[in-house]
Amino acid sequence: MNAILAIATKDLRLMFRDKGEVFFTFFFPMILATFFGFIFGGGPDGGSKIDVALVVESDSTLAQGITKDLLADTSFEVTQVERRELAEDLVRAGKVTAAIVLPASMQDGITGLFGGGGIPIEAIVDPSRRAEVGLIQGKLNELAFRQLSKVFANTESMAQLAKGARQSLASASNLSPGQKLAASALITAGESFSSSIAQGNVKEGETNSSESESAEAPWSPVAIKIEELASREGGPRDAFDISFPQGIVWGLAGCVMAFATSLVSERMRGTLDRLRLAPITRGQLLAGKGLACFVTAFLVQVVLLALAVIAFGSSVQQPLLLLVAFLATAFAFSGLSMLIAGACRTEAQAQGAGRGALLMLAMIGGGTIPLFLMPPFFKTVSMASPFRWAVSAIEGPFWRDTPFAEQVLPLCILIAVGIVGLLVGVRATRSVSR
Repeated sequence: MNAILAIATKDLRLMFRDKGEVFFTFFFPMILATFFGFIFGGGPDGGSKIDVALVVESDSTLAQGITKDLLADTSFEVTQVERRELAEDLVRAGKVTAAIVLPASMQDGITGLFGGGGIPIEAIVDPSRRAEVGLIQGKLNELAFRQLSKVFANTESMAQLAKGARQSLASASNLSPGQKLAASALITAGESFSSSIAQGNVKEGETNSSESESAEAPWSPVAIKIEELASREGGPRDAFDISFPQGIVWGLAGCVMAFATSLVSERMRGTLDRLRLAPITRGQLLAGKGLACFVTAFLVQVVLLALAVIAFGSSVQQPLLLLVAFLATAFAFSGLSMLIAGACRTEAQAQGAGRGALLMLAMIGGGTIPLFLMPPFFKTVSMASPFRWAVSAIEGPFWRDTPFAEQVLPLCILIAVGIVGLLVGVRATRSVSR
């Protein structure tokens, strides 16, 4: 056992001395996983935001409410500036997509709702960013409409609104007498509705004081109940749940190639024959090399998982089963490393055919396109790749919360890959070395 550990320690030291192998085994998968996470719309706030500049010229309650909602909206990255000239400069310089202005006439504008007018909001957009204009316009309509529910729920604001609306209605020249009559009836109905909301809130507060916070909630013309889907066999919780198993795929590929190439190189240069002059058997020598690959493959998975949890807030659904998956995956790919080393006769074959075959297996096994997004044909083809079963074994306890019975198959296949790879690889290596 001491001989096996000595060989494993030696190979690990050689591996970590090679800066190129360390980069492609550890750091490249981290970069790739993070990159794919952001490309798929990851990050703390989901997808990428639209940068806008906000100028608030009105001190009205309505403007304050829209500003608060705009700052809280996850679709925008808002930069507040004091003057619209500064906001226009930001748009012109390409630092923001649009400048949103809440003008001083905003409070006057709300009183004109029943006179054919509306709540005035100005937007100055970059003509080269027309794709985002529709989203900005829709969001502004949504935020402005949201404030109307608060106006209806506030009797004082509603009284001021009704007074101003009647004055605006009387002077409106673009409305017919019939339209003015209908608008007047609508104003009266609005006042009555606002009063009924206030009375309802008071009664509810008197009935149950512990629900005072819910009694203060403003009326909304649409009642929407939102429930989050449990993280079970559905979609991932965020993009990084997809990208980090992808990163592990490439880390394992780098690990396998590093040790397979190293074994072929030592065999070609006669290092293995010289090592056999020491009191160590061929089996102990190959076992030590396999152990070094196993440790590195396990370490790659742990490092990437730690990065996902610490840096991007991911969580593990089934920690114990994930540990089992990591061990089975490390065993499978240490066997695959021995298989490639035994199949390749020269370093050129290992660097060329061996690396090419491994990269192809990684690509169809979930390294580029997530498994659940693959077309049916490629899902079938991916079953020939050990990377596919590694991703399935890791995703199950990581974010899918898959029942144990459904995780047995990928674990068994990984163990079988490891056993076959070790047996065939060791035998091939022995026959070549003779």
